[in-house]
Amino acid sequence: MTQFFEVTERDGAGRIGSLRLSVPLTTPCLIDSEKTAENTDGQGDYPVFNAGAFWRGPFDDSGKIRDAVEKMKKCPDGTLLILPQAGYTLYYDGADEDRKTEKIMEAVREADLLRTRPTAKTIRPRRAVRSASSVSGSEETDPAGNPEGDGCEDASGCLSGSACSSQTSISGSAGSSSVPGLRETDPCDVFIMEGAGTLENDPFRFFDAVMDIRSRIPFDSALWLPKIAAPENVAVFAYLGADIFDTTSAVICAYDDRYMTPAGTFRLEDMTELPCRCAVCAGKSAKDILGLDKTSRAEHLKRHNINALEAELALVREKIRSGHLREYVEGQCRTRPWLTGLLRFFDRSPVSEMTAAAFRRTTMLATTSESQTRAEIRRFAERVCERCIPPEKDILIIFPCASKKPYSLSDSHQRFLRAVGSNRRFVNEIIITSPLGVVPRELELTYPAAHYDTTVTGHWDLEERAWVGSLLKKYLAKRSYKAIIAHVEGPYREICEDVCAECGIEIIFTSGRSPASASSLQTLKKALDDIIRRPENTGPDGKPSLAKRSYEKEKVDQLHAIARYQLGEIADVLFTEKTSVKGNFPKMQLFFEKTPLGTLVPQFGQIAFTLKAAEMIVTSPAYHGQYTVTISDFLPKGSLLAPGVIDADPQIRPGDEVIVKGPHALGIGKAFMAGPEMGPATKGVAALPRHTKAI
Repeated sequence: MTQFFEVTERDGAGRIGSLRLSVPLTTPCLIDSEKTAENTDGQGDYPVFNAGAFWRGPFDDSGKIRDAVEKMKKCPDGTLLILPQAGYTLYYDGADEDRKTEKIMEAVREADLLRTRPTAKTIRPRRAVRSASSVSGSEETDPAGNPEGDGCEDASGCLSGSACSSQTSISGSAGSSSVPGLRETDPCDVFIMEGAGTLENDPFRFFDAVMDIRSRIPFDSALWLPKIAAPENVAVFAYLGADIFDTTSAVICAYDDRYMTPAGTFRLEDMTELPCRCAVCAGKSAKDILGLDKTSRAEHLKRHNINALEAELALVREKIRSGHLREYVEGQCRTRPWLTGLLRFFDRSPVSEMTAAAFRRTTMLATTSESQTRAEIRRFAERVCERCIPPEKDILIIFPCASKKPYSLSDSHQRFLRAVGSNRRFVNEIIITSPLGVVPRELELTYPAAHYDTTVTGHWDLEERAWVGSLLKKYLAKRSYKAIIAHVEGPYREICEDVCAECGIEIIFTSGRSPASASSLQTLKKALDDIIRRPENTGPDGKPSLAKRSYEKEKVDQLHAIARYQLGEIADVLFTEKTSVKGNFPKMQLFFEKTPLGTLVPQFGQIAFTLKAAEMIVTSPAYHGQYTVTISDFLPKGSLLAPGVIDADPQIRPGDEVIVKGPHALGIGKAFMAGPEMGPATKGVAALPRHTKAI
């Protein structure tokens, strides 16, 4: 629960938010550690006040707590109050600390600071017991080569390779009641991860610690990672869901003659040129800075390091706004091996999939090995295998991908389709591609199939081959075909040959050196004609007896496939004998008799449904709340804010089409949050209803 922080834009787990202080901050942002330390009485100009920590000693804490609360009460409105914390040592048990924490929080509640002031509370990663499925659901070896479960305990009480992330699989579901001293109804805007800097260079423990804390604090609160921010790593941390950083590391590096850049931190004596052109560095060389006395040198480096951090965070915010944070992080994580480990752990976590948008119009650049493990790509492959039903036809043709999207508008696929000609009514078509795997022709417009771009070298590594091959096998198992044609060459053909051998099926290969060449196209046409004319595929009248679909039915098949991709099996209730499609690809509309059910939006490859579609779904016997946001008793006008949400289907993802349903209201629109976020959140837009009505 939060009062002064609100998320306004998202890109995966990365987000832009507004922290409403006397000087509003746009997150991800930087807090000045030195100015915070100088604001000892809370009366300074800087809008952050740290009330300190109370260590165990031969004194009565009550007086100290009372003094700290009085200082916080006197702070100007709009000052972020870092609440007092119980000091932690190894020489007394946790119960003593818990009692002290509760005493502090009682005093804070009595002063009514939680509800009237922006507040921040420190939170420590829990000590946890290793489970086999802590991060990925299977036994793994951490980047240091240690098997999971063999971690060593450190002073913070965490275990290397802790199972924190597995105890609450989806972040934020536990709420503030999982934070010592906070009750479920206590608002708190910022949570500060204790000891974040001590876990640097340890991707396993750092990732588990962040996921543990994210699982215990509200979705809509900000996460502060102290004493660890550098230009090289803040993009990765923001991608994990961190919102606030501080200048501590920048200052420490300055006094140690270390120069921060987005490409890494360098010792000043090892440098000749200064790559930065900020006011501190412009026109100077490394030798010029080294020639200064220690105090002046540290001051120059401190100003530069903070400038570099601020510039990097501004770039991160722009990447979030443009929807390209992931692509930036895939490059930025290369600056340090442990950052690459963090990204790989995150890709295997449920939070990655939960926060990734289901539909968007931004181009996805798949240019690294980590691109294959992106949540959007894994989700697409999973939905194709689990939700999509191939149209009832007896022939399958496998085509290669094309650089132009959607594929059917590319020059090569136009040639393929002309070669298939009128026989297309007998044929199902799929495209095999890396990293998506298998793209049914019906889904070629749907995100991310029409929105990705990748490097084309003609070389596929073993992981790509195994990934695409496994998906091709799963897709072929969904329907039995009388004939399968693979109009592919090179690595595509090798993958098909491997699947052919493993599954014991026959595949007819029709491509020469180039699938789009005249000779290859002629071979494709002849092979297809021969299959259709086989005696077993013709009736007594000599006409083909193969299953086929008319052009109008094929349009219905395409929208049916997209609807199932979006909603799962419940989408079947929209497709009856009275369902029809008007328009041509890619601008098509779905109708029930003469009533519109939805419109295909080419920019997303998604159907925007109407209220009639929502009515048909919610009145179906198969309806059990799928893709539904349940609201309290009101009729939404404009954006649906989180406080109005009672519950939401946990499978909802940002960008999904959702039904908005209340006691006397029904609506249809697009989700802005993931389903698990909507109920607990107290700030922000949950969904954007497009149509609503009173019922």
